[in-house]
Amino acid sequence: MKYHAPRYDYLLDLLHRYFTGEEDILEIGRTSFTGIISRSLGASIDTLGFEADGETEAGHHYQFDLNDAQYREAWREDLPGYDIIVFAEVIEHLYTSPERVLNFLKSLLKERGIIIIQTPNAVALHKRIKMMLGKNPYHLIPEKRDGANHYREYTADELANYCRAAGFSVEEQIFKNYFDYRYRNHGLGPTNYSAKTRRYYLLNLLFDLLPSSLRPGLCFVIRAE
Repeated sequence: MKYHAPRYDYLLDLLHRYFTGEEDILEIGRTSFTGIISRSLGASIDTLGFEADGETEAGHHYQFDLNDAQYREAWREDLPGYDIIVFAEVIEHLYTSPERVLNFLKSLLKERGIIIIQTPNAVALHKRIKMMLGKNPYHLIPEKRDGANHYREYTADELANYCRAAGFSVEEQIFKNYFDYRYRNHGLGPTNYSAKTRRYYLLNLLFDLLPSSLRPGLCFVIRAE
């Protein structure tokens, strides 16, 4: 939670800009952040993910593996329409083409609905440096289908092309430093002033000063045309 806290904060700001109090919202993947969105907006939030259909504290959950979006006959057609879909830190975990996934999500949107996408920037500075040093900055393909590793990360141009191919216009394209690298190992924190913690603190500062295209986070707001 602490590692992602700046990203959550930025996402909530975006949602408050697009949410007027009447929009129906779907979040891809049910996490503890779902409840935060619901409480912050004072709204019901439906979710889509691996778990079986059922009611949650925030809304209704629907079971669907987005990798199955590659099969048109597998698409669920029994969900209500949504004005906003939150698609945050998910697309990099999928092995199905983003165009097919976005086409499926578009089928869940009401007219002129939006999708908020957050995903790592495939060409952030630290990944370029690792590659120059002969180290692969990306995860190995996991053995399990629902593994937590990243199958594919995207550049801003790649993601924009997928969005347009699926029939969306790109309303916002933002490069952000919204991860707190002091917590990247999920145990270190600002009260633990080890050399590694200080290094990660400096990394946060560096990313804030970098040209935007070298920052670690990508955020898109796309609208169905």
